[in-house]
Amino acid sequence: MQQFTKSVIVSELLQVKSLHLELVCGKRYINREITSPSVNRPGLALCGHMDLFRANSIQVFGRGEFAFCQKQKPSALKAHIIKMLGKGHVPCIIMAADLDPMPAIKKACLAADVPVLKTPMESSAFVAAFSRFLDEKLSPLTHVHGVLLNVSGNGVLIRGEAGIGKSECALELIKRGHILVADDIVEVQKRWGRYLVGSCPEMLKHYMEVRGLGILDVELLFGVRATLDEMAIDMEVELTPPVKNIDRLGVEQKTTEILGIEIPSLSIPVTPGRNLAVLIEVAVLNQQLKQQGIFSAEQFSQKVLNRTTQGKKKNGTKA
Repeated sequence: MQQFTKSVIVSELLQVKSLHLELVCGKRYINREITSPSVNRPGLALCGHMDLFRANSIQVFGRGEFAFCQKQKPSALKAHIIKMLGKGHVPCIIMAADLDPMPAIKKACLAADVPVLKTPMESSAFVAAFSRFLDEKLSPLTHVHGVLLNVSGNGVLIRGEAGIGKSECALELIKRGHILVADDIVEVQKRWGRYLVGSCPEMLKHYMEVRGLGILDVELLFGVRATLDEMAIDMEVELTPPVKNIDRLGVEQKTTEILGIEIPSLSIPVTPGRNLAVLIEVAVLNQQLKQQGIFSAEQFSQKVLNRTTQGKKKNGTKA
């Protein structure tokens, strides 16, 4: 499974309306690349203390940093900021609360080829919004072959070998009121809270390929409510050819790993006459029960064990 790394350039930030950013100085340097999803408040770095300084992150100056800078001698402040910007690859400096950077900050940034931007948003609100934006843009990404649907509020990734019936099963689920996210290729991102989000490549959005029918536009066939742009992935269902050895009780709890995150996984053998859509609906409901601490297979196994133990005691046999 190939993992892709993403990046953003500083000039793209100016196009994000929710961040309300504008360029202050350093127009020649706005093509600097942003690769780290973290945002940093420089703090002690402004007085020359560089231990644990996040040198590859965007630096945000709030009212506290600005007040500290105002108390420093311009020459010392410029020297400390040049030292700070020389530690790594700082993409840009952003002034929050509509603060105008003092000349020493501008000179230091221009000397280090770092652009300066500003926003009217307060630092705490800006950092929260900006962190969400970076998390979405820079999170690790991979592509998996399968179909992703929202089934009763849970993101279900249906996988299996080519021709086994993934799209046909997904089509039946859509007819039953569930929602398509992606067919054939699913883009999977690992988000900051250690969860997976699946989406569809732009070219394939709303489309499905079903053998015998060809390419279908799900949005036109079933309406706009039949599709979603993205969905958190809660579980995987793998459609498999018929197998002899199968866990009939369902006690075994399997998982699959994508981008270092494990999600519950269930294998369903495909045989003539099985209604896969109904099985997947029930699998989702059963998984929801497990999340609430209700594990039916374990409870049944425990009842059988208790009954067997009681029977042996009645017969005078050691358990």
